[in-house]
Amino acid sequence: MSSLQAELSQLLRALKRVQIPATFSTPSPGSDGLIEMLRTESLRHELGILADASWAGSHIGRTHFARELARRIEVAANRRASLRTIAVSDAELTTNLDLLVKHRISVVRSPLYTGFQPQSLRFGIWQAPVSFTLSSKGRWPFGGTDWAMNRALTRACKSNGLVHLVVELETLRDQTQLATLERILTTVQRRRNKGQVAVVTMQGLVSRLAPQRQAISARSVLHVA
Repeated sequence: MSSLQAELSQLLRALKRVQIPATFSTPSPGSDGLIEMLRTESLRHELGILADASWAGSHIGRTHFARELARRIEVAANRRASLRTIAVSDAELTTNLDLLVKHRISVVRSPLYTGFQPQSLRFGIWQAPVSFTLSSKGRWPFGGTDWAMNRALTRACKSNGLVHLVVELETLRDQTQLATLERILTTVQRRRNKGQVAVVTMQGLVSRLAPQRQAISARSVLHVA
C-alpha cells in the first residue's frame, strides 16, 4: 500500500469532495496501514478483503481457503476492524460460501460476474456485479466515460439496478484517469442530489437487499481494488 500512498490520498480527497463512501479492498487488511487511514476520514468507508486465485476460487481446496480467510479475518480483528466483503481479483468465488457466513461475510465480487443486477447466492450471500472498471487496461463503451456512466445510471433508475464501479488504485497514477474518475464522481453526486440514485458501499448494498429484496430507485457502488 505504501507504494500507492499518493494515489490513495488522491482518491480519499476526491471522495470527500463529493461525500461519497466507498469499499476499499486490500490483500492484507489490518497489516498495511489502510485501516488507520480510513479511520481518520469523516466518511464511513468500508474495509474489505481483496483475494486472488492463489487462495480463493473453485479450484482451491476447502482447507487452504479456510485457513487463508481466517488468517486475514483475525489480523483485521486484532485492529478492531470488521470485514463483511470479499472481492476476488482474478477468479470466481461460488463455493465454500458457508465459510464466508462463518466469518459474517455477506457479499462477494468477482470480475467474472458483470452487469447491473446483484445476484443472490447460497446462505444469504450476495454477489455484486462489476458494471465498469477504471483501469489502465480497461476501455469504456463507445461514446466515452460521461456518456457510458449517465446511460448506465439512467438504465439503473428504470430497472431498479445497480451501477458498480471498480477502481484499480494504480490507475490513478495517470492524471487523465484521475480526471475521469473526478467526472464520474461529479455525475453521481449530481444525480444523488436530485434524488435519482442512492450511493452505498458493498455492505450498504447488502443492508438494502437482505431485509426485503425490494429494489430502490437506483444504487451506485464504488469499490476500490
